[in-house]
Amino acid sequence: MVNIFLFIELLRAASGADTEGHLKTLAMDNCKFASVAVLSDRKIVAQLDCSTGADGLKAILEKIASVEGVVQTNIISVVTPVKR
Repeated sequence: MVNIFLFIELLRAASGADTEGHLKTLAMDNCKFASVAVLSDRKIVAQLDCSTGADGLKAILEKIASVEGVVQTNIISVVTPVKR
């Protein structure tokens, strides 16, 4: 399991709330959004939980990048949780 923290920037004409809703409904193999929050009209932060880093990369490049209105997706952090 890896947690990928994303900063997503939107086109000026895109709606943050609409894009947030669309992101939450994306069908992704071995990945799901743990949280998605709109910071402003053009900025969204999200946590994507995936089985592997490769699954996360595929989800970002093939699914999230193709969402209408998304201009740029920045990976802020990739964390592999440690179980004690």
